[in-house]
Amino acid sequence: MQLVKRLPITALVLPIMICLALSVARAENVAARVLMGKREVFCSPAAVYDGVRVLVPFSMLDELGVTASPETKREMINLTSANGRTGEVTPISVGGEPMLPLDMILQITGGEAIWDDDQKTVTILAHLQSVEFVDGTLKINCSFPVNCSTRKWQSKLIVDVPGTRVASEAKEVYVGGPIVWRARLGQYTSDTARVVLDLMEDADIAVESRLPSAQLVLIVGRDLPKSDAKPTPKPVTVKPAQSLPYKVSSIRLQSPHDGRFDLIIETSAKAVIAPAFGVRPPEVELTLLDADVADGADQFDANHPLLKSVKLTRVSGRKPGVKISLALTRISTYETSVSDGAVILSVYIPEKAGGKLAGMTVVVDPGHGGREKGARWESIYEKDLNIKIAKAVKAELESQGARVILTRDGDQTMGLAARSEVAVNNAADLFISVHCNSNGSPGSASGIETYYHMDEPSPRALGYAVHTAVCSATGMCDRRARSDRSLYSSGLGVLRRLSGTGIPGILLECGYLNTTTDRKKLLDPSYHRKLAEGVVAGLKAYVEGTWDGEAAQ
Repeated sequence: MQLVKRLPITALVLPIMICLALSVARAENVAARVLMGKREVFCSPAAVYDGVRVLVPFSMLDELGVTASPETKREMINLTSANGRTGEVTPISVGGEPMLPLDMILQITGGEAIWDDDQKTVTILAHLQSVEFVDGTLKINCSFPVNCSTRKWQSKLIVDVPGTRVASEAKEVYVGGPIVWRARLGQYTSDTARVVLDLMEDADIAVESRLPSAQLVLIVGRDLPKSDAKPTPKPVTVKPAQSLPYKVSSIRLQSPHDGRFDLIIETSAKAVIAPAFGVRPPEVELTLLDADVADGADQFDANHPLLKSVKLTRVSGRKPGVKISLALTRISTYETSVSDGAVILSVYIPEKAGGKLAGMTVVVDPGHGGREKGARWESIYEKDLNIKIAKAVKAELESQGARVILTRDGDQTMGLAARSEVAVNNAADLFISVHCNSNGSPGSASGIETYYHMDEPSPRALGYAVHTAVCSATGMCDRRARSDRSLYSSGLGVLRRLSGTGIPGILLECGYLNTTTDRKKLLDPSYHRKLAEGVVAGLKAYVEGTWDGEAAQ
């Protein structure tokens, strides 16, 4: 006979009560805020989170540019997105109101939703799916209606699309002129996609679409008529000139010699400045934020061999100020200093520049080597690609009459400091370290990056020059020339040792080894030659001041 052990009734009731409590907790709906990008959408009835997914009312379909078919089949709703994609969604009753699962809608439209449990907020981001450029018309195709803003910077037109992430595999569209030669797209911030048009000649851009729109249509050309397609901006209160914190009281130029000038800007209080820099064409811009110009302060002598022209403009809007734009006759570099009563902008020919590339000593450093294999993709190692690219650069430099020293010419292990010492010990003029890039998310990034040490003026100018030339020669995505401070607080070790030696050095990342399109190029000797041509063109422009085929100004 089997004996059955009796349990106390509380031992049976307690687990049942816990299960019921958990069941109730799971079934409880929580009111959810809805953001499209950073804009809050007020839903009626309110969106809810059921512990698994966000449910939204039918009114949310209008925000997403989705139409619902009046016909239903087995309680399924037929939806058509703004870009023509279709699908079916089953409504879910919440308190007697039919609601739609947001994730199912986004499977049809494209896009993504990010749930913040602490804030009980869902953020919806559109996907930038493709870019087209035909006959002066730029079309940016997104998964649902979005807004955009445009601006011009140097020889580029920039379109920012907030509340959007790039979903296109293609990061470049080759146009080939006559005005635009390439369109590039990338993720500017975590929630803003950016499209950049590289110009062959000066042009403007105007939005033709009525915003927001799933297909942003923009016209590129000269003397474009003003478009009323943009949404009416909210009124912005601009401070009158007399209420701005300080004024530019005078500007004067000091010229120690032909290779340098100091622009001295006297101010009535300590200024806040924002400098910008370019090499093609050579230019420096300095914005004094929240400043105004005193009467007569914009009249000054601006005569110097490095200086082509100076333009002073008042900037209005949310961030008023004074912008001083300097067009230069050759690639130069700059430094700034700010005191209580003055800003000094020093512009000068960078170190080891001003002569000819022929006859100079250039150290080319193939990164990694030996047991330091660098990035890897299957059986492909970065160290092996670096030496191949470095040898292509060496051959191209030698064809231009430069003397070239490789830090390693085989598969040797070599410390970071030892690489810089090769340049120091051989009294090198210039130093360039060659690498291939990689990251933790294969296929998520593409293009060229160039690093210079901290914010040192001469390496910065060298980095901008080489980066601009390499992107032009290869057609690769421009991931910017940038300070190595963004990687480490003290910068990259291979560049840090060169600080203060008078040898400008940079580190060039030639493409992403863990991205298919980049990897194919990195394995191709013809791409190595294009990289080498770009490196040499950039070095030559830095040293000699102007770009091949472009007359000195």
